Amino acid sequence: MRGAGDGSPAVAVSLRSPLTGTAVSRPYALAVRDAARLLAGAGLLVRRADPPYPLSLGLTALRHWTAGTAVDAAGLDPRRLARRTRVHAAVGRRFLSGVRTGGAREELRGRLEPFFAEHDVLLTPALARRSPKAGPWHERGWLRNVLADTNYSPMTPPWNLTGWPAMAVPFGTLPSGAPCAVQLAGRPGSEAVLLDVAQRIEELRPWRRTAEPAYGQGELRAA
Repeated sequence: MRGAGDGSPAVAVSLRSPLTGTAVSRPYALAVRDAARLLAGAGLLVRRADPPYPLSLGLTALRHWTAGTAVDAAGLDPRRLARRTRVHAAVGRRFLSGVRTGGAREELRGRLEPFFAEHDVLLTPALARRSPKAGPWHERGWLRNVLADTNYSPMTPPWNLTGWPAMAVPFGTLPSGAPCAVQLAGRPGSEAVLLDVAQRIEELRPWRRTAEPAYGQGELRAA
């Protein structure tokens, strides 16, 4: 699959979560389907296609995530860190040597390259669900924090790991009135293509620049 003869990019649409055990909620899935219909109506070649994410992607992401914290925490007084951060860094220290080789990143890039040889842009949800409610998360356990983060934001790890371009584009609102967004991702060097598709989305479905005033008091509704 390639773009049309007029140079329009070929867009793959996927609702599959890259991380095993997580799923995309209905509002975010509907946003992607709606965005796909708009782009198809504008003449872009759009079809459903899931990238070949490996089953091990979640573990690879965890290794790099924690190893990065271990590097950041090196030399800091652990007594000044939140308990969840200390645990995160301790877990990451076990993975430092393997992460530094870069083997997992290269393997993931090699796995995804054929997909982006057939598609110019990947359209996905930006998030899988609303973020957790605000609270004293720094006082809660490490595993509880990791699971909460993973469940609502599983869509970005492939692009954080590969270093390939990706962007979130505002798209409508959730049933609660909070902003919604879709994600665009592409092969290395495709930034201009992603920006072009993002511009088309904005033109077809402009997003609100400010929140609605609440109850005539000049206050803003909570997201």
